[in-house]
Amino acid sequence: MSLQVKIIGSSHAGANVAYNLRRDGFEGDIEIISTESFPPYHRPPLSKDFLKGKTEKEKLTFKPEAFYADNQITLTLDTEVLSIDRAAKTIETLEGTSAYDFLVLCTGSSPRKLNLDNADLPEVLYLRDLQDAETIKAKLADASHITLLGGGYIGLELASAIRELDIEVCILELEDRILKRVTTAEVSDFYHQYHANHGVDIRCSTGLEEIVSENGALSKLKLSDGTELKTDALIVGIGAIPNVGLAEAVGIAHEGGIHVDEYCRTSDPYILAAGDCTNHQNKLFSERMRLESVPNALAQAKVVSSSIIGNDLTYKEMPWFWSDQYDLKLQMVGISRNFDEVHIIGSTEDAEFLACYGKEGSLIAVDSVNMSKPFMLMKKALSGGSRIPMEVIKDKDFKPENIFSGSS
Repeated sequence: MSLQVKIIGSSHAGANVAYNLRRDGFEGDIEIISTESFPPYHRPPLSKDFLKGKTEKEKLTFKPEAFYADNQITLTLDTEVLSIDRAAKTIETLEGTSAYDFLVLCTGSSPRKLNLDNADLPEVLYLRDLQDAETIKAKLADASHITLLGGGYIGLELASAIRELDIEVCILELEDRILKRVTTAEVSDFYHQYHANHGVDIRCSTGLEEIVSENGALSKLKLSDGTELKTDALIVGIGAIPNVGLAEAVGIAHEGGIHVDEYCRTSDPYILAAGDCTNHQNKLFSERMRLESVPNALAQAKVVSSSIIGNDLTYKEMPWFWSDQYDLKLQMVGISRNFDEVHIIGSTEDAEFLACYGKEGSLIAVDSVNMSKPFMLMKKALSGGSRIPMEVIKDKDFKPENIFSGSS
């Protein structure tokens, strides 16, 4: 009897586990089970080109639907897995019980919800999936002003897309600068000014105190500085929480995300996990971390496939990320937390620069704005474990292509 692999979740991690299994020669049965009604699709465009009407949803899919039948991958949509029985190695849905030899949890994460009265109004929106994006897109069709709660990547990408639709935008950020948790002040200040130049009203050190309703609809927002803001909709982007409910219910370690080892195995050897829902031990940093990024999901999907097949591929990825806003491409690699110095290469005025983070004299992370080629060289060097002294980075004659082109 052939092996049965059940994959819960159809985003980048879940879909690519299935693709990699077939590519790696797995001949058993594969089923992707998803609560969504749309086939697996790219999510990054949801906050950008999809909202702007430049990409139709049919263009978002990873593969044509025929691909799944042609590769004997069962795609079960509109279906929620209700429970797991680890002893029997079965899962239960409303349609019944089915067995697995290996179960893969790719359950992703959910937006952190706003804990205020009237937060359930139809004009209070979140962005996580295609259905959310379609709701926001419909709201934008007749909106003149949108408020974004949270000055992180999602908030800034949404601001960029919405301003390109000529809709007024206000960002409310509780911290004293946008992107404070993920980047240095120089990068925050650059993005603040760039968005302001495009007409975005950014209010830092400002919280949301009250959502005022009138006739069952959002009327205005009362802010922590005592002012009021009339707006057509509030889009909330204040972080995400890993979906660990299924793992928690069956006693799988899940603090801060579903715990996986270097083979993406959970505390149950027949249950693996990948993507935003996971908390992994990163060998490059000797600590556990949870990453919300497409590169992490794709890398873990490869490891899951390898583990099921019986190969010895381990997860050893350097964290990296990208964000597109207006004509800016931001790329980030490494973990800049606890840096003790920053050196800027290039020009923030020309919107082409690298922010190089150092700790104890060594490069630990890089943020790049519109300097993709040097960034990729530095990413390669950091990923390969090279030690790059900050004194080399700070040399006035430093050129990434000369230093990093030979790194591996």
